[in-house]
Amino acid sequence: MKAMTSEPKRWRLTGEAGAPVALHERLARKPRVLVYDIETSPHLVYTYELHNTSVRPDQIVEPSRLLCWAGKWVGEKRVQFYSEHHHKRDVMIDALWHALDEADIVVGYNHKGFDNKHAMREFVTSGLGPPSPWQDVDLLKENRRLFKFASNRLGYVTEELGLPTKIENAAGLWLRVLQGDDQAWDQFKAYNVQDVRATEALAEWLWPFLRLPHAGLWTGQRRSCPACGGHDLTPMGKTYTRAASYARLLCSCGAWMKVLASGETRQI
Repeated sequence: MKAMTSEPKRWRLTGEAGAPVALHERLARKPRVLVYDIETSPHLVYTYELHNTSVRPDQIVEPSRLLCWAGKWVGEKRVQFYSEHHHKRDVMIDALWHALDEADIVVGYNHKGFDNKHAMREFVTSGLGPPSPWQDVDLLKENRRLFKFASNRLGYVTEELGLPTKIENAAGLWLRVLQGDDQAWDQFKAYNVQDVRATEALAEWLWPFLRLPHAGLWTGQRRSCPACGGHDLTPMGKTYTRAASYARLLCSCGAWMKVLASGETRQI
């Protein structure tokens, strides 16, 4: 992760020796943060038209299913990978259930609208109950809320920021994966794993911008930085609403916050 070009105090993402400070090192007491991504098969259907058509349920031959998933715990090096090709389907689904069940925060790219819902369908059709609740940080939603990139696709945004980015799929890869081709599955695994690494890199870069659960929920220190739980806070005047004013602080991680009458901090 490269250093930003703004004032050092306003965006100090490097340590004293200039080495990058990773996200898990900025979180004072680590919640379990899972970055994950899934890949699914397309629906297989009968259709008379290729364009401007609708498909009735009785035209569905085989609905979409989970093909594989990759996930990484922030602070760990290994990216987990499970697939229906490398494992039994129940092993793949059970591993995803346990990962989500363990997570305090789940980070993804459009995962609230896509990955989570596919995962939940797999759980309920497999006879599993819901995993324990977690907090979602969906980077696609945050990008749309905060920025105006020419494209909000993960590959475009990470390339614009000079971060690790997606791998381009070879032509026909999906068909060969569905046919069980071992070489295609190797490429598919690399694609899925790299999506997770790119998503994590983007999360680290954007962390001070994001709407996040208060880090004090895990540290017990609600007067610390809401984003990272740190205490390297600099007074920066006041912030104003239409009817009140609050002391304003800036954390060395780059996050801004206000101070409530109780002394607790809140992101602004």
